[in-house]
Amino acid sequence: MLTMPADWLGGLSAILAFSTEPWLLLPSLVLITFLLEDAAIAAGVALALNGTIGWEAAFAAVAGGIALGDIGLYGMGRLGVRIPALRRRLNDAPVQRARAVLVGRLTAAVLIARIVPGLRFATYTAAGVLGVSFPRFAALVCVAVAVWTAGLFWLAASLGRTLGDALGRATGLDPTTAVILVVLSLAILATGTPRLLRCLSSDKSADTGASS
Repeated sequence: MLTMPADWLGGLSAILAFSTEPWLLLPSLVLITFLLEDAAIAAGVALALNGTIGWEAAFAAVAGGIALGDIGLYGMGRLGVRIPALRRRLNDAPVQRARAVLVGRLTAAVLIARIVPGLRFATYTAAGVLGVSFPRFAALVCVAVAVWTAGLFWLAASLGRTLGDALGRATGLDPTTAVILVVLSLAILATGTPRLLRCLSSDKSADTGASS
C-alpha cells in the first residue's frame, strides 16, 4: 500500500489553501498528473468539494493531464524508433506479428492497460514503437481516461466529504488535509484493486499447481 508522508499532505494542503486562482490551480493539477495520478485526483476532488474551482474544470484538468501523459508514452515509442538497432528490428517477422495483434486488439489493450497497474508504460510505448495509428490510439486513450477519471471522481466525491469530516474530527487534521487524505486513499484503493486481484489469482494458481 502506498503511503504519503504527513509533510507531503501538509504541503499539498498549503498549496490548495494559498492558490485560489484557477489559472494557477488548473495547470498545477495537470502537472501533478505527470508525477502521481492519485494525488492529482485527490487534489482535484478536494478543490471541487471546497468550491475553489468547479467540478468541470477540475475534471478537465486532471483527465486532460492524464491523457497527455498517456499519449506522451506513445511519443516516447515513436522517438525510440530513431534508434538504428531498434528500427532494423521492426521488419522482423515476430515484430510484425506483434504489431498485427496489437492493431487488431487495440481497444482491449488500451482499456486493460488503463485499468491494470504496470501495463500502461509497456503497452502504450509499444504502440508508438510499432507505429499503431495515432488518431485511433489517441481517441481510445481519451475515452478510457474520461471513463476511468469520472469513475474515480464519482467515488471520491460520494465518500470524500463525509469520511474527510469524520477523519478530521477524530484526528484533529484540518479539513482540507483530511479530505485529501481520504480521497487519496480511495483513489489508491481503486487503482490498486486490480493489482491485488491479479496477485491473489497468481497465488491461487501457484498453489493449485503445487498441489497437483
